[in-house]
Amino acid sequence: MNYSQSARRYARAIIETATDTRAVRDELLAIDATLKANPALLEALSNPAVPSANKKAIFAEVFQASTAPIPKLFEMLIDGARVELIHEIVKRYRDEWNARNNVHVAHVTTAIALDDEGAARVRAAIETSVSGSVEMETTIDASLVGGLKVEVDGHLFDGTVKARLKALRQHLL
Repeated sequence: MNYSQSARRYARAIIETATDTRAVRDELLAIDATLKANPALLEALSNPAVPSANKKAIFAEVFQASTAPIPKLFEMLIDGARVELIHEIVKRYRDEWNARNNVHVAHVTTAIALDDEGAARVRAAIETSVSGSVEMETTIDASLVGGLKVEVDGHLFDGTVKARLKALRQHLL
């Protein structure tokens, strides 16, 4: 069984056993962010030289407020020496949860930061187009000059000045 299949199976098992799937999703995302921000912590939990009991104690201390089934998940990952799967498990869980709840992840890139009102308008427009809820992840890329670029469900909508200039250049040549 490959890495991706294992992660998908863990994610599905978690979503099937969790009582509050949204809370578990939010906790998993927080744990994932913590592990990405602290690579030494992930290394300690993944290191075969560290005894399993110590790894479990580290996890329990750092993530004290974890709710079921997250502690059991980490216990299984630690016992099976598969902690390195956690990033992929979180991604798979998020994707599965989003699919079941009609939530779409939109990657929005703008030339300048959006204010709250602008972000709300962009979110509303995307929600109308996808007929569902949207989680918006924004980034800033000054090279776009103006406008915005939105990627949702594998579709790219490029309304940037840079793209328009490129199209105009192609048309004129």
